[in-house]
Amino acid sequence: MSKTTTANKTRAGAPRTRRWTCSGCEVTVRYAAGSKATPRRPEGWSKAGGRWLCLHCQREKAVEKATVGASGDGWASRRQALLEFELRRSPEEPDGVIAKRANCSTGHVRKVREELERGGKLRKAA
Repeated sequence: MSKTTTANKTRAGAPRTRRWTCSGCEVTVRYAAGSKATPRRPEGWSKAGGRWLCLHCQREKAVEKATVGASGDGWASRRQALLEFELRRSPEEPDGVIAKRANCSTGHVRKVREELERGGKLRKAA
């Protein structure tokens, strides 16, 4: 099974179905042939090293990377990593939206946002 985007023409010249398959969980997103709303990629997906990753797998990868070898509370480390990932992914989103994604308080999001901004890891909101 191909892990890349398919957008080739059939012999008759009609466009084929566009599809993306996540290399992490193998979930597939398809758009019908000729669909006018076919995006460049599914929302939240990214491509690195020729491999597509869905948003869920990107989140899991960020959390795993940040918590490998980390000491202390496992949930706190995971939440911190998830917050940082979400803030870097969409810094323009309000704290309430990020809080829902990470299942935490808006106050905690605000604190992490300020820490990232002070450390130069996140640009300040306009």
